Amino acid sequence: MDWMKAARQAVHWSLPAGLTGLSLGWTVYAVGEILSRQAPEPLAYTVAGIYDAVWLYALAMETAHRRQGSKATLPATLGWLFLVTSVGVLFTHGLLYATVVVAVIGAVVPAAAKATLIMAVERDATRISPAAQQQIDAVRSATRDQVAIGRAVTRAKADRHTTAAALEGEERKARGKAQKLRHKAAEKLAEVMTEHPAADVPQEVPALFSDEDLARVLGQWTQGGVSPGVSPVSPQVGPVSTAPELPTPQDAGHTPLDWSGLAQVAAVAGVETPEPGEPLSEEQLTVVLRWLRHSENPPLSYRKALAAYRAAGFSAKEERVRKAYAALIEAEDAQP
Repeated sequence: MDWMKAARQAVHWSLPAGLTGLSLGWTVYAVGEILSRQAPEPLAYTVAGIYDAVWLYALAMETAHRRQGSKATLPATLGWLFLVTSVGVLFTHGLLYATVVVAVIGAVVPAAAKATLIMAVERDATRISPAAQQQIDAVRSATRDQVAIGRAVTRAKADRHTTAAALEGEERKARGKAQKLRHKAAEKLAEVMTEHPAADVPQEVPALFSDEDLARVLGQWTQGGVSPGVSPVSPQVGPVSTAPELPTPQDAGHTPLDWSGLAQVAAVAGVETPEPGEPLSEEQLTVVLRWLRHSENPPLSYRKALAAYRAAGFSAKEERVRKAYAALIEAEDAQP
């Protein structure tokens, strides 16, 4: 197993060592050839050798410190300084004795040697056991999962807040437009009334058809469409929202009711006498409406019967009362 480890180490360090050797040899040749123009060749090449020796020693010390995990400030500084100098020397030598391409290649070789040497040292210094690597992978995986979930939750919250803000903005705009329309309508009404004053102006617009006709149309409306016997062009009106329970105020000034008559009508219909404030069946509701409708002469309209229904203390949904009153009118019209 030792020879396999040695082989892996040799492969690992082969490229950095080869590039470093090539860079050192090329640098000695370039520095010596440049200095030989100003000094004897032995002296020139001796200086070049000393230069490369110091650079090689700095690289070795930097490598040793990196492998031991200690600081290597001076070796690292010298290594980078000699690297920059070597790049400049090789580039200059290429321009003086060869072409630009050769100058660029010569300048790249020391930089490549330095880069591969750093990578080899870092890998060799940070080698860990397989068990430790598995633990590191597990920690990284769990951390990434938490980060991903956190980002998803944050984005969901941001989307919710953005949507809520957009809906609130739309609602406020709609309210503003409605208020503006009401304000303009009030100004227009005040302007018209000022320019064209009139006495005895009715407070309500006269109905286009009677209350009985309206009750009949509303009573024959169903969720599935138009009931048989209703014209397709008849207005089909449905509740916009759930109708609340009718209040039960005791209106003052209403004609006193004959409660004994209610008991008689209930007895004829065969149902228990309806009591105010208690839930009513459909038969009891019809009994109450028939009793109220014929409590006066002529019979009460739907609007008056509804007011009397409230005043008597009975409670039901308005839609239910409307349908029961329409059915009552139909039954009376069907009688000979």
